[in-house]
Amino acid sequence: MNWRYEAENARLRLDSFIQQSTQVGEERSGSTFAGLKPGTVVEYSEPPCLRMIKESDGSQEEVAVTVPGIFCDKTLPPVFGLRSHKFEHVRYLRQFVRLTGLGSNNFQDGLAGFSDIETEFQKYPEVTKLTGFDFGVYESEPCVALHARYLTERRLVRSQRHIPFPPEIDPNHALEDARDWQFIRAEDNAVQYAKKTVEKDGTVRIEPLRPEDFKEGDLVEATGAFVAYPSSKVGDTFREAAQVKRKATMEEAQVKKPPRKKTKMPTAMNLKRAHISYGGVGGGRDTAMGE
Repeated sequence: MNWRYEAENARLRLDSFIQQSTQVGEERSGSTFAGLKPGTVVEYSEPPCLRMIKESDGSQEEVAVTVPGIFCDKTLPPVFGLRSHKFEHVRYLRQFVRLTGLGSNNFQDGLAGFSDIETEFQKYPEVTKLTGFDFGVYESEPCVALHARYLTERRLVRSQRHIPFPPEIDPNHALEDARDWQFIRAEDNAVQYAKKTVEKDGTVRIEPLRPEDFKEGDLVEATGAFVAYPSSKVGDTFREAAQVKRKATMEEAQVKKPPRKKTKMPTAMNLKRAHISYGGVGGGRDTAMGE
């Protein structure tokens, strides 16, 4: 933040916002920051990963959390061009947000839920060592970071169709050109962007917003799901990630494991996911929702 940024005022607004978000009445796309509770860890294919899910109305739904915070770092669309079309470069292209509380006690208290999430992943039988969350700090204050890759390797999601990039993300078709036939934009790569406005009568309106309109210092909500991917790091079997879905992965290389009976793993095709519903009080996939 620059010297003109009113950090104390932003922190007070964030505290007020977090307290309001814990009150009953507003429908959200994920659990509130303070109310985050672990679900069940399930192994999936397409792509191979561990996901945290819960039962909802007789179906399985991803566990998602909506984090309120202050933008302190980000890499967001649009993507105008790429410096390389090499496989490894395209594979790791991602969008990313980091939120801080700038010293907010309410924000810091909300971080406790992430430790419980990590513990549940560590309990899964296939996990011998887990690289957990590493969100970093901003001006010595704790943060939450979420990300989503732009593309997924086609060989890992053969049953899924490519989701075309909208012009606000890929105006010059740089990502479409780079993906060629080796990558697709899958459900896990899709992120929504929205603006939330509270009218004088208390009505909440959620409208689409261009990702470039989010600025550092903005008070936002970022919703993400929890996924752990097979890791290529020596000694690790899985690497955990808070995958941004709405604003606000895993090394795809398989690690050698002891032989075991082959079991067909479910795919995430029928997994219920949260999405933003524009125009009303929303229950949607928000990547970043700014006030």
